[in-house]
Amino acid sequence: MTLFTIGYEGLDERQFMAHLSHHGVDVVADVRKLPVSRKKGFSKTALGEMLKKRKISYLNFQVLGAPKNIREELYRSGDYQRFFLRYRDSIADKQNDLKAILSLIRSGQNVTLLCFERDPQKCHRKVVAEEIKKIDGNGLKVKHIVPI
Repeated sequence: MTLFTIGYEGLDERQFMAHLSHHGVDVVADVRKLPVSRKKGFSKTALGEMLKKRKISYLNFQVLGAPKNIREELYRSGDYQRFFLRYRDSIADKQNDLKAILSLIRSGQNVTLLCFERDPQKCHRKVVAEEIKKIDGNGLKVKHIVPI
């Protein structure tokens, strides 16, 4: 079993869909706190419609987004280590949402976590994936789709 993650930064709709298709993604789990985008096609409703046309499910997990105060601290400090620690603490009570994503994977669906940031090492979706992997405890692999 594999959990994918992807950031759409730098991608247009066609490129984004090509990556999802290449990896056989069935479900996009949007983990943005604010599922809106200035980038055409990537706000919640438009993205859901684009995915639906290609028979990919869209699920919104806003509760797994990084809280504003933690994001703002990161912007001021640039301290990713502190950001990830604080973010991990902020989702400690979100086990049901993490388990819901794991349940999709266990049911045989290929799931990708979605956020904007291209680099997974600078994105909270990395922590979401790590926490789901911990809950699984059975060898779940995490693959970050990083467009070249």
